[in-house]
Amino acid sequence: MKKSLLAVAVAAALPAAAFAQANVTLSGNVKLGVANTKYSNGATGNGSGTSLDDGSSRFIISGSDDLGGGMKGIFMIDTRFRPDVGSGTLASGNAFVGLAGAFGSIRLGRLDQYYYLGTDEHGGRATALQHSNISLLSFVGTGTTVIANASRTPNIVRYDLPAMGGVSGGVGYSFNGIGAGVDDGLVGDDSKGSAWTADLGWRGGPIAVGAAYWRAENDAAPPMPAKARKDTAWRIYGSYDFGMFKVGLTYDKSKVETATDAERDAWSLPLTAKLGPGTALFTYTVANDIDGTKNTGAKMYSIGYDYPLSKRTSVGISYANINNESGASYTMFTAGALGGHPPVGAGQDTRQIYLGMRHAF
Repeated sequence: MKKSLLAVAVAAALPAAAFAQANVTLSGNVKLGVANTKYSNGATGNGSGTSLDDGSSRFIISGSDDLGGGMKGIFMIDTRFRPDVGSGTLASGNAFVGLAGAFGSIRLGRLDQYYYLGTDEHGGRATALQHSNISLLSFVGTGTTVIANASRTPNIVRYDLPAMGGVSGGVGYSFNGIGAGVDDGLVGDDSKGSAWTADLGWRGGPIAVGAAYWRAENDAAPPMPAKARKDTAWRIYGSYDFGMFKVGLTYDKSKVETATDAERDAWSLPLTAKLGPGTALFTYTVANDIDGTKNTGAKMYSIGYDYPLSKRTSVGISYANINNESGASYTMFTAGALGGHPPVGAGQDTRQIYLGMRHAF
């Protein structure tokens, strides 16, 4: 639920003109859980531990300004933070300024692109974000190289279609799109890094389908790699809602060309079902071997249950297991960034059980 920002608390400190914009909102969520994580079958670093893990808590300031003629100015400042350790960086999530109207919208800034499309629902529920199928879908090269940053794309200009008959989508171009926080102000050869992406989806009744494409090139990351990195990926996905349950299917084909090339495909089967007052989740995901390299695949399954206490507050429990083949090292999504968990070694497996709570505002 979004609430209008109240100027009362700061009215004494700022002039009245600062509040001339009417449509400013504050929204977000706080999501934390207790996680027990176990590493096994590795050459070193096996064992288990219990921790308090963040689930991508955030607060978002967004707004619009009526420019007349059906046109409006829009902006968003999305800040991710970790309540468990008290850290966070302003505008570390989606942040943009743009224009919207009958033509659609144009946004400039830093935006989620490609990696999250066709994924399961753990991120938006009280279950663990770490148990999302992004863990395998958006990683290549034995699980250590990310596609589309597995996060926001910086320096991007994006056009989105207007709402029309269930169709959605758009195109985006980044002046330097690989790696979070990459700057793009250099000149000469170091400024050649770029990325572009396109996606198109359709929703009608119980059916939803979509496709997305990502391509990036980076010559700008010092020290210069032995070979300029190029990423190419495409993904198709769909789901059918039967009422009591919904089943989906996602297929991803991704390739990274650098000093060591890696190409692999992956697929995922997410399922949700209404169970009592809450929702049960099950996802099974497979990353196949890198082409030409045996024993570099992985399998992951996750199960969970999200129970609403109100429209804004819910609790959840989930369990996930990643089984790596001897040459693979896929790990749970955001395990290091939001939980402080170490990366896994080749062939090492991970399992985690999580009990969490989420409050949206």
